Amino acid sequence: MPGPNQMPPVPAVGLTLAQPKERVEQALDQAIAKGRNLLSRKADSPQMMDDLKRQNWSWVLETSEMLKSCFSTESVQLYFASNVYFVPSLKANDFERDLDEFPMIVNGRVDRLNGFRKMAAVIPEPPCGDFLAALSHPAIYHSCWRPFELGQHGKAIALAVKEVEDAIRLATSGNIKESGAELVRKAFDAEEGILASPENPPIENEGIADIIAGFFKRYKGIPENAPIAIQQTARIMSLASYIMHTLDSIHIAPKESSEPAAEPYEFEFLKD
Repeated sequence: MPGPNQMPPVPAVGLTLAQPKERVEQALDQAIAKGRNLLSRKADSPQMMDDLKRQNWSWVLETSEMLKSCFSTESVQLYFASNVYFVPSLKANDFERDLDEFPMIVNGRVDRLNGFRKMAAVIPEPPCGDFLAALSHPAIYHSCWRPFELGQHGKAIALAVKEVEDAIRLATSGNIKESGAELVRKAFDAEEGILASPENPPIENEGIADIIAGFFKRYKGIPENAPIAIQQTARIMSLASYIMHTLDSIHIAPKESSEPAAEPYEFEFLKD
């Protein structure tokens, strides 16, 4: 499993296309069509199933090479070719078991290709990939990528809002009962706000609070089934990532205690 600050080995915002976008989209469409053709064919005998399995293996190899040439990293190719999770068939006969499992294996990889195809619209051509990778915060990526890939854009935004809110609650040790914009205002209060960094001038703390409060006012409470365009969703996730990076950069000074420091304890056996 990847660490908390590592991107998992799946297609991420931050990929760069190695070929023109139109050529990549065309290649993905062709690979998806070949996978669907495999699914449409029904095996009537063990010999036909063996033939289908050979064709599937050739399709996987061919598509892997295509993905390797289309993207700037091999992680896309490796993700496509990796094992597909499914519930194994309990049938003892090899042929009957293959009849159950073969469609799930092929369909799993077709679904992955569909995910790549949907994302082609927002994956940049060179040399913008590194720029976008720097914008994506791991916490936002981990929580939002899957619904984003599946086209569940309202859900992706709701999860991004939750990640930001949870990060603020964690930073304030859960001492503020309010939520959303009110949580931000109290956390960044100039007098008592835990996140009002003494390293920043007051106007900078106020500016950070305005951005985050505005984010909550605009996007908190959006229904998970809201019809939001993929480009707009990507922009909102980028804004959430920027806010998370900003929160990470805030250094909270430890509170000074008014009580005198405790005297060091002296062990009797160390005394003269």
